[in-house]
Amino acid sequence: MTPEADSDRVPMTFEERNTWLAAILVPVSTLGYLAVVIPRLLRQPAREVAWAGPMLWSIGAVIVATIIGSIISAIMSAIVSREARMETDVRDRDINRHGDRIAQAITGFGAVAVLVLAMLRADQFWIGNALFLIGAVGTTWGAVVKIRAYRGGFHG
Repeated sequence: MTPEADSDRVPMTFEERNTWLAAILVPVSTLGYLAVVIPRLLRQPAREVAWAGPMLWSIGAVIVATIIGSIISAIMSAIVSREARMETDVRDRDINRHGDRIAQAITGFGAVAVLVLAMLRADQFWIGNALFLIGAVGTTWGAVVKIRAYRGGFHG
């Protein structure tokens, strides 16, 4: 590696680290939830499947893991690199807004699907799980868009 290429390295911001956490933790937690609920769904009818508890655990695990991950990554970046920034700048806010718009669009379209399920009087299992999965997909996709913006050059 040439010294010039090394100087082009942009340190990861606090916002970007948290985006990476969301991009990893949300799909992992969702897959954990599905690993618990799908076998139950295969054994019994949907209306008898206990899904609320595992869903709440999945959501809570993401929240707790994100908080702990943010704290650990902030401490590690402060120890390893003095270049790490904690403050949010205009670029961070623009990228965050861009990713949130994508996530909200996905969630909005998904909300229509949930509304249709409710209009069709689908079982609570399907309504709750559709909403959960749409939220997970929207959050993950928004995080991926943000990471691409951070690493691929974001021009507002």
